[in-house]
Amino acid sequence: MELSKKLERCGAIDFLAPLGEASVRRLIESCRELRVAAGEVLFEEGDPARTMYIVLEGRLLVYKKDHPLDTVGPGTYFGEMALVESKVRTASLRALEATVLLEISEEQFHAFVAENAAALLAIMKTLSVRSRSDLLVLDNNFRRLEEYAKEIEEANRKLEATRRELERSNRELERLSSLDTLTGLANRGRFDAALRSEWWRAARERTLLSLILCDIDCFKGYNDTYGHPAGDEVLVRVSEALRLTVRRPGDLAARYGGEEFVMILAGTDLGAAGAIAGKLRAGIEAMQIPHSGSSVSRWVTVSFGVATDAPGPGRGPDDLLARADRALYAAKQRGRNRVESDEARATRPEPDRQSSG
Repeated sequence: MELSKKLERCGAIDFLAPLGEASVRRLIESCRELRVAAGEVLFEEGDPARTMYIVLEGRLLVYKKDHPLDTVGPGTYFGEMALVESKVRTASLRALEATVLLEISEEQFHAFVAENAAALLAIMKTLSVRSRSDLLVLDNNFRRLEEYAKEIEEANRKLEATRRELERSNRELERLSSLDTLTGLANRGRFDAALRSEWWRAARERTLLSLILCDIDCFKGYNDTYGHPAGDEVLVRVSEALRLTVRRPGDLAARYGGEEFVMILAGTDLGAAGAIAGKLRAGIEAMQIPHSGSSVSRWVTVSFGVATDAPGPGRGPDDLLARADRALYAAKQRGRNRVESDEARATRPEPDRQSSG
C-alpha cells in the first residue's frame, strides 16, 4: 500500500495524533506491512505478545474461547495492551476477509509512542473502553448461556415428565392387554402365564395349588331366549362374583373362553377350594337371574370342577387344568349346578427327609 494511503488511514487514530506528522511518517515508514488471507488466524489467546497492529484494509474477528467479542476494520488498532503491560495475547484474531495490517514492533512502540504521555493516555482510554465493551459482551454471552441452560433444564424436565407418562401408559397398556375387555377379568393369555408361574412356585415351595373351572349352565339357551346383550350382562355379573372372591396374592380369576371362567388358588387344598366353589355356586344362583331357557333351574346357574395338585416331577400345569376340566365335565353329566372335585394328588407333599447316619 502506498505511503500516502497509509498516512490517510492512520491520520485519525487517537494515539498517533499527539506524535506529530513527521514522527507518524517515520513510524509508518519503519513498520512492516502484513497481509492476512480470509480465514487465517493472526494470533491466538495466550500467544506471546511482541507487536501491535493497525488495520489498513479488511476486517478481523476478535474472540475469546470461541465467543465473538468484536469486529475490527480500517483505522482501528489492537495488540497495544500486550505492549503496554507486557502480557500475552488476551484474545484471538481471525481475518474475515483479505486484510492489510501495519505491524508495530515492541522496539518501534517504545521509540515512537511510549515516551509521549498524550499518546499513552489515548491508548489507555481505548483500553478502558474496550475492556468495558469486552466485559459487556462476555456478560451478555453469560446471560445467554444461563437462559440456554434454563431452556435445557425445562426441556429435560418436560422430557422426564413425558418419559414417566410413557411408562405409565405402557404399564396401563400392558395391564389392558392382559384383561378381558367385557368382564375386566384376566384374559386367557394372562391366565396361562399365571398358571405356569404359580405351578413352578408351588413346586419350589412344596405347597398345594388348586384350580376351579366353571361354566354357566345352558348359556346358549340364555342367549337364544334373551339375546346376546343380556348374555353379556350375565357374564359381567358372574365375573364380578369371581372377582370378589380373589383377594390374596397368587390367586387369579380369569375368563377362560365364552361362558367359561377359571380361578387359580395358591396354597389352597382341595377342601378349601371346593368350599369356595360351593359358595360361588350358591351365590350366583341366589342372584335369581331369570333363565327360562334352562333345563336346570328357573335361574342362571353355574357348574364347577375343582382340582388340586402338589406339583412334582413328571407333570405340569396342563395336567392340573385337564383334571379340573374332567371334574367340570362330571358336574355337567351329573345334572349341572353343582361342584365336582378330582381327588387325585390332592394332598400336600411330604417334606424332604435326609437320611440319618
